[in-house]
Amino acid sequence: MTNYLKSSSAFVRILPPILLLAFLLVPSSGWSAKSSEEFNVEGGSIKKENLFNLFFGGAPLMPTQHGTVIVEAYHDKNDNKLRDAGEESLDQAIICIVEEIVYQIPAFIPGLDNGMNYTFLFEGEGFQPSIKQKNVFIKKRGQIIRIDVPCRPDLRQEVHAQLGN
Repeated sequence: MTNYLKSSSAFVRILPPILLLAFLLVPSSGWSAKSSEEFNVEGGSIKKENLFNLFFGGAPLMPTQHGTVIVEAYHDKNDNKLRDAGEESLDQAIICIVEEIVYQIPAFIPGLDNGMNYTFLFEGEGFQPSIKQKNVFIKKRGQIIRIDVPCRPDLRQEVHAQLGN
């Protein structure tokens, strides 16, 4: 009788871990349907947070998940604010300021966050931009926005040059 008690107590100690393991390994094919919140619009499963992401954060966004702005300046000879044939680019004559960072134009500005509004300020020496400020909203990931800045010669510098001669 004591052997039976010893073996049954060992069986009672081993049974719960075995049942737990069997429960975890059984596929949940038919008897556990997914709720509607677990699917997104495309019909695939939504990625859920895991312990690794909670402690260390998610993977960084890919460059294509950010917006990019390309800025160019040109000499607007007829002052129509449209780039016509024969109106040359003004390389290094104009600067662009975005979030306190100064860029020489032509500028390629990557890494702008989606859903954010950015203010672009334009300044020049020798040429004055016809637009001093431009607001840009990045509305979707991977968006590329091109800004052409029309510029006219700075009349003040021409007058100073003529008076100095």
